[in-house]
Amino acid sequence: MKTKASLNEQDYLHNFMSTMTQKSDTIINYVLAVYFLLGIGLSFKYDTFEIGVGVGTLNLLAYYSAKFFVKNSKFYQYVLSIVLAIFMAQYIYQMHGLFEMHFTVFIASTILIIYQNWKLQIPLTLLVVLHHAGLAYLQNFVYNDANGLQIYFSQVNFDLETLIIHTVLAAVVFFMNGYWAYYFKEHSHNHISKISDEYELENMKLASAKYSSLSATKEYNDFIHRTTLDLKLPVNSVLKLIDVSKGHTDNDKLLTYLEMMRESAKKIDDLVNDIHVKSTNSRN
Repeated sequence: MKTKASLNEQDYLHNFMSTMTQKSDTIINYVLAVYFLLGIGLSFKYDTFEIGVGVGTLNLLAYYSAKFFVKNSKFYQYVLSIVLAIFMAQYIYQMHGLFEMHFTVFIASTILIIYQNWKLQIPLTLLVVLHHAGLAYLQNFVYNDANGLQIYFSQVNFDLETLIIHTVLAAVVFFMNGYWAYYFKEHSHNHISKISDEYELENMKLASAKYSSLSATKEYNDFIHRTTLDLKLPVNSVLKLIDVSKGHTDNDKLLTYLEMMRESAKKIDDLVNDIHVKSTNSRN
C-alpha cells in the first residue's frame, strides 16, 4: 500500500482538485445569483425589499471579497458556508417565519458537497444552531406579545422539544453531506492514485522495451561490424592477387577477364567499407 504520493501523482492531484474547484466556483456563481434573485422575489410577499436587496448584497460582497482578497486559500469557501446560512435566515424573516423556509439550509448543505470538503459543514451547522436556538428563545420568551414587536422565526409552535428534534435532524443531514464530501474526495484521490500507478507501470514497460530494443540494436551493430572486418581482408587479398596476375600476362583476353574480376571485387570492397563505416557510427 502506498504511503506517500509520488511527485507526478501529487501534481496530478493538485491539477485535478484545482480543476474541480474552478468548476465548483462556476456553479456557485449561478447558485448565488439564484439565491439573491429568490430574496428579491420573496420581497413582494411582505414588502421586505430592504432585507432582500440589502442582506443579499452584503452576502455577495462578503463572498466575493473573501475570494478576491484572500487568494490561494479555501477561506472563501467557509465564508460561502456562512453566507448560505444567512440566506436561510433572510428567507425565514422575509416570509414571516414560514416553516418551509427552514429547509433551504438543507439545499445549501447539499450544494457544499461539490467542494469535497466536509469541514464546510461546520460553520453552516454552528450558525444554524445559534440562529434557531437564539430566535426560538426570543420568539417564545421575549417577544411573545402578539400585539408587540415580532420575531419572525416560525409560524408553528417552536418549543424546546421541537428545537431539539429539528436540530438533531438537521445535524444528521449535515453529517451525511459532510460524509459524502469526504467520500468523494477519498474516491477521487484513490482513483487518481490508481491511474498514477498504472501510468508509472506503463512507463517502466516502455523503458524496459526501449532498453531491450537498444540492446538488440547494439548486438546487431556489433555483429555487422565484426563481419565487415572479416570480409575486408579476403576482398583486399583478391584485389592484390588480381593486380599481381595482371602484371604477369600479356594475354589481352585474360587481362579483360582479370579487369572484370577486379571491378566486381572493387564494388564488393566499397560496399563492405560503407557498411563498416555505418556500423561504426551506429556503435558510437
